[in-house]
Amino acid sequence: MYDAVKKLFNGKDMSLAESLKVFEGIMKGEFDDDIVSAVLIALKMKGETATEIYVAAKVLNDLKFRFEHSKRPCIDTCGTGGDGKSCVNVSTAVSIILSSLGHNVVKHGNVAISGKVGSADILDMLGIPVKLSVDEMREFYERNGFVFLLAPMFHPAMKNVAQIRKKLGVPTIFNLLGPLVNPADPEYQIIGVGSKDKLEVYAEAASKFKNKKFIVYSSLDGYDEVSTKEPTRCYKIIDGQISEFVLKPEDFFEPFDMPSVSSKEEAKRLFLEGIIGENEKISILFAINTALALHLIDNSSIDDGFEKVLQHLKSGKVIEKLESLKGVSA
Repeated sequence: MYDAVKKLFNGKDMSLAESLKVFEGIMKGEFDDDIVSAVLIALKMKGETATEIYVAAKVLNDLKFRFEHSKRPCIDTCGTGGDGKSCVNVSTAVSIILSSLGHNVVKHGNVAISGKVGSADILDMLGIPVKLSVDEMREFYERNGFVFLLAPMFHPAMKNVAQIRKKLGVPTIFNLLGPLVNPADPEYQIIGVGSKDKLEVYAEAASKFKNKKFIVYSSLDGYDEVSTKEPTRCYKIIDGQISEFVLKPEDFFEPFDMPSVSSKEEAKRLFLEGIIGENEKISILFAINTALALHLIDNSSIDDGFEKVLQHLKSGKVIEKLESLKGVSA
């Protein structure tokens, strides 16, 4: 461990074996807090490699409580967060839209960290259960084809670094792991990356997870969403093979500034206006992001998916799905 710390402070990357030893020790609480802090800061200063991110996620996956279920295939829309933009809850809206289109969705997430309202916050505000027991979650999902998994319930090992992360007060490698450790092991994932500088290395890390399909993306204006203002770089990963493409808003609509929210009440209002087609710009934002997910699921044209979702929002079927989930307990 000490050799690894020295290596990191010298700006050198850890090998797979070294990464495994270090992260297993951290996750199992085998190291002093000072050593763990040193490792996390050294990694941040050096810049995490794909191998280091992959191994950290692998260790956390090995230690997580798995969410067993029978409704497959399924998709998750969880991104890394951390873009600091306080945007409306796009990934959560996409998850409900996909569910209303008949796709199984297992949404992994948490309360807000850097934004105003996290996925757990907005779903709770909408009346959708987010604090069920694991058995209740399973029954809810099997019945509805949608469920929210609150991350802390499934990752007990994270308790070993919770206070360290809080004390450090800066993003670390653990802020990147959420999408890669979904307890349901979904076959499909769209992952918005909050730091565009980490996009390529994150895509490489995701590609190390075989038998899965991802689209990993980040906009040039720094959002972990498909932006309505600037191009969004996307990496499509099918069974470990990576291909790159760019989404330009002007190819679909007249570009406009990304919306932001200043309160929970505004976040809820814009969310609802978007999923019923009442707020054109929010609906466009939700539609282009959902179209990306549909492209991953069935390789459909993003143009066709975008138009399909816009019409679907206006049909009222998304709000019907949301209403069917509200106040429902297992």
